Amino acid sequence: MTSNGNKDFRDALFARHENVVTSGLSMVGDALMVAAVPVGLATRRFKVSIGALGAGYLVAVIAHLFEPGTVRDEVIGVARHPIWAVRAETERVSKAFLQRSA
Repeated sequence: MTSNGNKDFRDALFARHENVVTSGLSMVGDALMVAAVPVGLATRRFKVSIGALGAGYLVAVIAHLFEPGTVRDEVIGVARHPIWAVRAETERVSKAFLQRSA
């Protein structure tokens, strides 16, 4: 896909996070997934890292139950374009924090 595809992906991801509960829980899931690496390194246990990653993913999927019809699209979209997903999610979370601080 082209950069247009990346923009389309981002717009679709943003649309799947319009519900406040979905957006908030997705951020919690993101935080758990990001924390998986330092937690695993700190504990020196691979299973702890995988557990944190799995918990974050589970929270993110559960978040989409509050935005009907988005679970499948979110899972498939992220699986197909993980780098675009990370970029779009980073932008979404950044915008959310900037709006709250303004």
